[in-house]
Amino acid sequence: MAKFCPLLIILTIVSFMSIPLLAEEREEDSRLLEREFYDSFKIFNRKRNAHACMMSIAFLVLYPLGAISLHLPLPPFLRKIRIVPSVHVPIQILGLAIMIGAMCLGINLARELDFLSGSVPVPAHVVIGLLATSMIILIQPAMGILQHLHFRKTGGKSIYGYIHRWNGRIAIILGMINQGLGFQLVGIGTVVHTHSLVRNFVILGVLGSIWFGLVIWDGLRGVVRKKQTVVENRELKQKDSGTVS
Repeated sequence: MAKFCPLLIILTIVSFMSIPLLAEEREEDSRLLEREFYDSFKIFNRKRNAHACMMSIAFLVLYPLGAISLHLPLPPFLRKIRIVPSVHVPIQILGLAIMIGAMCLGINLARELDFLSGSVPVPAHVVIGLLATSMIILIQPAMGILQHLHFRKTGGKSIYGYIHRWNGRIAIILGMINQGLGFQLVGIGTVVHTHSLVRNFVILGVLGSIWFGLVIWDGLRGVVRKKQTVVENRELKQKDSGTVS
């Protein structure tokens, strides 16, 4: 037994000396896990903010400006400018590129939150977002190109133009509504600051009012032109009938 006593003492001393080392290793592992979690959350937060900013630029600024450009009354010295290829198309292409990038970020975020796995209910923000972006990507460019080709041949409107117009209007309105649903999803007053919400809806109100006002004004102007054309045609018919008699 006397031979084993020094060995037991040595083992006991070694075991007690290893306790601080094990504690340091555990503390270092916990720090690494905490840092990894913080870094991943930081990246997630950046992607979420980028998604919100890019979608806001596309649906609150660029798309309405592109639509407004078609209805602006131009002064005589600017009427030679071809609005569609010179203004409307470049703005919409820029908005489309930004929207596609934001959509990719949104799909990545939805996967990280398991919104697309079927394990949790899919939020309305995700559904409407995919619907609005799909309407623009799949329908708008094709209908715009077909209407442009038809206009070059005939100089008039076609069913492609009407689909392009109303599909774009519906998609933009859905995107505007989806801004509020996105803020509601992440939490107004917690993650999203109130001033960000106010800023977005001020921009939405200003550009949306200008857009809707110009659309209504343009529609009323078209009705007046049609009435004037009808009256002129009647007068011409009356003159022709008078000359014949």
